Amino acid sequence: MVACYLLAASRLWHHGPVSPDTPLQRDAPYVQIIEHYRQQIRDGRLQDGDMLPSGREIAAEFGVSLATAAKVATGLQALGLVTPRPGAGTVVTASRPPADRARGGPLLITLATRAPSRPGDKARVVEAGMVAARQDVAAQLGIELPAQVVRRQQVSTRDGVIAAVLTSWFPQPLARGVPELLSRARLTEEIPGYQPAWGEDWVSARPPTSAEARQFEIKRGSPVAIVHSRRFDAADTVIEYSELTARADTRIIYRYAYSAHPSP
Repeated sequence: MVACYLLAASRLWHHGPVSPDTPLQRDAPYVQIIEHYRQQIRDGRLQDGDMLPSGREIAAEFGVSLATAAKVATGLQALGLVTPRPGAGTVVTASRPPADRARGGPLLITLATRAPSRPGDKARVVEAGMVAARQDVAAQLGIELPAQVVRRQQVSTRDGVIAAVLTSWFPQPLARGVPELLSRARLTEEIPGYQPAWGEDWVSARPPTSAEARQFEIKRGSPVAIVHSRRFDAADTVIEYSELTARADTRIIYRYAYSAHPSP
């Protein structure tokens, strides 16, 4: 279902934005409503931290059913533009423009769970290779399907129990300049050819799947923490998208550097 949202929204994007006054005629109504909000986010009329209208508000504004309105939030989430917040609604999680980032905001350099964070912890890369890109991964990396991407997965253990799983995807061209991405060696903080300039993260929690409950040796009612991250180069091109899944009792540490304030 998510793949349908992404493909349909991608087709409509090439036809131009949907005006609020334009009747929903060309594609499925939810696709055009998705494009309407996507354009608002691109234009800055909906900014990072703003709340997306509720399903009832969307249904009333566009004259569609609640079921159709629900597809809008799901489609925008699949495109990485919004994030649901239980009990609060759906919030816009759009990227900050370069001018905002230049004011000294935090720039993500590395995720500490790429290496053991305390004596006794262990981390090993269990997968490193080229795979066909999933629809959601392609959307986050900003690439067209079909496409190949580098997929790496690392498992971190504490006291013999899996504490976190980090899965990262990289654009295929990056592997030519950074062959380490295709090896099972752990990545260091400084890799020639891999130079992220800034990053963004969105954090959530949810019940584990059956497979995750077995993997982490936890009960189905225990939550897991989810951290999605994107890293960009100096040209604002995405060079890594990652998903970290961790036991709720695992301390997740990030290291940050701060950019200098621009000269007046």
